[in-house]
Amino acid sequence: LPDTVDSVVVGAGIAGVYQANTLAEAGKSVICLDKYHEIGGVWNFYGNDYSRVNTSEIGYRIVDRPGDGLRPNEDHSPRREIMRDIYTVASQHCKGCIRLNIEVLSVDRRQDGSYDVATRNVRDGTQKTIHTGGVSFQVNRRIGRRREVDWEDSHLFRGDIFYGYGNAMQKVAYWGKSVLVIGAGAFAFENVRTAVEHGARHVTLLGRRDGTTCPKWIDMLAFLRPLNEQLMTHKSGNMISFECWQNCYKDAGLRSPKCWDEGLLKPNNHTISVSDVAFIAGYHCMFKLQVGEIRRFRPDGMGVELIDGSTIDCNMVIKCTGFHLNDDVPKLTGMSKMQPYGLLDINMNYQAEPLLDGGQFGGGGKDKTAVDLDYGDITQEQYFKGLEVLRTLPFFKDKYVEPNGNPFGSGQGGPIVYLSNYFTYLMTHPEEQEALFRLSGKPPQDVVKLWASQIAEYQHLIMTRLISALGKAALDGNGQP
Repeated sequence: LPDTVDSVVVGAGIAGVYQANTLAEAGKSVICLDKYHEIGGVWNFYGNDYSRVNTSEIGYRIVDRPGDGLRPNEDHSPRREIMRDIYTVASQHCKGCIRLNIEVLSVDRRQDGSYDVATRNVRDGTQKTIHTGGVSFQVNRRIGRRREVDWEDSHLFRGDIFYGYGNAMQKVAYWGKSVLVIGAGAFAFENVRTAVEHGARHVTLLGRRDGTTCPKWIDMLAFLRPLNEQLMTHKSGNMISFECWQNCYKDAGLRSPKCWDEGLLKPNNHTISVSDVAFIAGYHCMFKLQVGEIRRFRPDGMGVELIDGSTIDCNMVIKCTGFHLNDDVPKLTGMSKMQPYGLLDINMNYQAEPLLDGGQFGGGGKDKTAVDLDYGDITQEQYFKGLEVLRTLPFFKDKYVEPNGNPFGSGQGGPIVYLSNYFTYLMTHPEEQEALFRLSGKPPQDVVKLWASQIAEYQHLIMTRLISALGKAALDGNGQP
């Protein structure tokens, strides 16, 4: 490990490697640290051999392959192709920049604004502190420790019990089995697909509430349908797609998600899973969706009994019961708040997907988490004067301060690319970064419990603060906020 480096990236998953690559490409000396023995992060250590991206290929693309005979990844790209992409990015500018088996213990800010990153080698226990100008945290917010669950009399079960992550089912024989998948999220539907594709006789997905899944074409149309100037898709087209989607549930004999009756596409803190196989298997009576909770395993060892007294026959149980939130960043830094554009402090950022409430796909104002917005002593005069000044700048367009949609849909590829490049820009433009952070005011956004619907609210708050600071400077006559 070096004594001093321009920037430290914490986490060598897909986002961490991409961030390290952009910093190195911009001429920064960089070291990328990960406590695991290989790069790949969640895709390598939580994913399964048959895991796929839960969005259309373009939504998760981080590598372009132009030229004859080359093609993009397979749609809903499999794990092996994502791992290839991670290694491809690492090979561009990260040679000699990645250190594995290194755990970060703390990050402390010096008086001069630089940072000390305390580390420990997980193999031999040796510790070292790296002095750096900047730190980028690229660790998953939603996937921390898995939730451990068990039920009464599980020792009586005569079949197999697994968790549905990290290749725990790598050598499982599904053929002819009756499989019970516990959970209703993306990993649960993934394990349904894997079981059916590998010869399971029947699969039941049991959740405490309905999850939501859609055929691939629903997700693909969301990317193919043209966007208007506000980056929104055509509402009438979306309604036609939704009607066809509802019919897919009916034709497959599957219960439709209860959240649809509430005007929501998916339940709180779930995404929309994508699986053609679920609908095909349902049509052929090989798959069933059920809501309930397990009370105990049956005395005969061939199934489970639910709280309502009903039973489910099975000889394989796969637990996809979710994860605890990852609270590493506040523990390492002592910081619990951040700016909506990623900065915790000057030259320190955190990039991770938010928690998923109604803000992920829109819910007409429903299922959105409340926010406390502090506008301080900003006046209307300051704000409108700031807009007036902005409109005199050659790059300004009104759409920059108007509400806009999310052009990336359900994909994380776009955010990985633009957020990595944005932090690199800030690292290479210190005066602009200092002014941005200072005029943004007190960071409002929770580092751990950040919900999708809150992002736009906090961005609006910060934009209002910045515009008003510009207006206040103009009104004061010095022109410098």
